[in-house]
Amino acid sequence: MNWMILKSLNKIYGLILSTFLVASAAFAGYAIWDNAQIYHQAEAVQGQIRQLKPKSDANKGPGFDELRAINSDVVAWLTVDGTNIDYPVLQGETNLSYMNKDVYGDFSLAGSIFLDTRNKADFSDSYSLIYGHNMDEHLMFGDLALFKDRTFFRKNRTATLMIPGENRTFYTAAILQTSAGTEEIFNPDRWKDNLDGLGKFLQKNSKWYHSGYLQALTEHPEKMEVTALVTCSDGSTNDRTVLILIRTKDNQSVDEQDDKVKDDKIIGNGLKNTGNTQNPQFWMWVIIGILLFIVVFESVDRLRERKNRE
Repeated sequence: MNWMILKSLNKIYGLILSTFLVASAAFAGYAIWDNAQIYHQAEAVQGQIRQLKPKSDANKGPGFDELRAINSDVVAWLTVDGTNIDYPVLQGETNLSYMNKDVYGDFSLAGSIFLDTRNKADFSDSYSLIYGHNMDEHLMFGDLALFKDRTFFRKNRTATLMIPGENRTFYTAAILQTSAGTEEIFNPDRWKDNLDGLGKFLQKNSKWYHSGYLQALTEHPEKMEVTALVTCSDGSTNDRTVLILIRTKDNQSVDEQDDKVKDDKIIGNGLKNTGNTQNPQFWMWVIIGILLFIVVFESVDRLRERKNRE
């Protein structure tokens, strides 16, 4: 009798385990398919909207009027040379408005590239903050991570911000990884009056930085304009990757602003560990390990039971 009960319980246990494994496999398959759809949608939107990228001469191609006919929240177009970052910049009512919405106003987990709502839409602030999701396949702000490589950081030094009536050339001054709560990066109001102190902060906390550019920012903060590009960091829930772009307010070349820039050097501090990291791949392998342990344990248990009955 006891043997019959144990046999029935064993069958129930096996059924529950099999159901769990099948459900896990189905969920994993759905997750892969869903992820592929997200990337496909992001690529399609990027391809479509690039047809409307404003030209320097509006008489020879699209201007901002065409973009704003699609979405009046478009405030600029950002291009980072050497990367696939080539997108319109939007500004919503809140910083959540375009977190999961594309330039057409449709739901999209890829979201949009957007300007912090505390900044002026005409980019007249000394410090502007632009956000974008970190995605693979060179989509959205996924390419910001490339600047963590010293060689890439050294070779790719320019970006262009197009706003109605003006093209602004920026220089890649620094790349850093920092906590999402870092006041010096994520509070644009801190730098509304001037940028005094920002240069020293970046010199201390950047993974890599151009010494000449940050020296110019430190010595002439009133003449400089900074735009920070922000995305989530790989393998972290709270860290952010930040690329610092810099230019002079009169659009004069930074190289011409200060002779020290001509003696520019790449200086590195290494990545700062905020202690708030969580690697998703680590937990994925933990789950896979647990499932494998259950399968092996179940197989050994059944072999032992069969041997005892013989």
